[in-house]
Amino acid sequence: MQTVQRDTFWMISLDYKIAMYALATIAIGVFVYGFYRRFRLWRKGVREKVSWNDVKTNFHFFYKTAIEQKKIKKDRLFVFMNRFKSYGFVILFIGTVLVVIDYDFKIPLLQGNFYLFYELILDVFGVLFLIGLVLAMVVRARKVRPRLKHGMADQAFLLLLLLIGMGGYIIEGIRLSETQISHAAWSPIGYGLALLFQGNSFFAGESYPIWWLSHCILAFILIAIIPYTKLFHFLTAPINILFQPVKRTGKVGTPYNLEEMTEEQRYESMKIQGVNKITDFTGWQLLSTDACTECGRCDSQCPAHNSGKPLAPRSIVTKIRDHMHEDQEVLSFINPEELQSCTTCGACVEACPVSINHIDLILSMRRGLVQNLVIEQEAENTLVKMEEQYNVYGKPWSDREDWSKGLNVKVLESNEDKTKKKEGA
Repeated sequence: MQTVQRDTFWMISLDYKIAMYALATIAIGVFVYGFYRRFRLWRKGVREKVSWNDVKTNFHFFYKTAIEQKKIKKDRLFVFMNRFKSYGFVILFIGTVLVVIDYDFKIPLLQGNFYLFYELILDVFGVLFLIGLVLAMVVRARKVRPRLKHGMADQAFLLLLLLIGMGGYIIEGIRLSETQISHAAWSPIGYGLALLFQGNSFFAGESYPIWWLSHCILAFILIAIIPYTKLFHFLTAPINILFQPVKRTGKVGTPYNLEEMTEEQRYESMKIQGVNKITDFTGWQLLSTDACTECGRCDSQCPAHNSGKPLAPRSIVTKIRDHMHEDQEVLSFINPEELQSCTTCGACVEACPVSINHIDLILSMRRGLVQNLVIEQEAENTLVKMEEQYNVYGKPWSDREDWSKGLNVKVLESNEDKTKKKEGA
């Protein structure tokens, strides 16, 4: 009777093993450096504490947003596409981690009935993953959703993931074709490919090491490029959803007591409230921009954007992300008109599947505009009227009753009139 367990390095020589571990080390090193590079930029922002209560509150929201994917349920095509991709990717990643634990850490997990179910689950979710990727490529190629970006880089990322998934099935099919193990049917896709590969020299055992190494190289390329591309949201989106401080949208923090401060200290404290440079954002705000998937849902729901105003919430987020390494004035890459066009309705925040708070970013920068005396003319005029006449129309107090002339509006008796009557009596 055959032993039911995983043969991780079947047909793989020592030379190939060494090459694999060397490439893995390089890929992980490049990944860690890329992550540290972004982490260092987040740390330059203003520190904002996250309480355990925030995390507990976010767990329920994380389930609704990331697992159930509630925010995209209305778009049936996208809900299937994204669920297939995300669920498939996560299960395949967990499967890879179990292989590492089983072989490298010498903890025998992949054997017996557990291994059979492991093979079945990975085969099924691998197919869902490939279906989701193909759907995504078709949607982008045919421009089914105009809000999506259709650049070559987006298709290249999807193609890379597709080749990795297909490569996994090919090496599994070759292995099952050559070994003829009794439990091969527990890997239905691999078993079907094994039947097709029999007698085909291109997919014979001799070519297995080449297929295996090419699969490894593609996987390591994916690992290495993640922190340098939009694929970084694989990691930052869950972090942003789980650990982003819970607060009311647009709320201004007050890390001081104004009553206990001098005029000079109060003036200095204004710098904390407004954002003029990249480093004026909080660290969590900067991290949230790296979580952007560039799906465009925020733009599609923004009334200012849809009415032709110069505001695109996605563009605001990506501009901050792309200029994070330069501690520039935000006005050097974001136009004041973009910020002033926001109505703070919250449609973008509600639509965002990764919990980015666009309004917080925009209001932080708008407060910076006020500090720099950059303000929309109409708003400036209104503020001046409020300061001088205590009303938005700029009318003097003596004219307050002019609107009622000729309308026979009854006027309540004033205290002054009552006093005169008493004196006359």
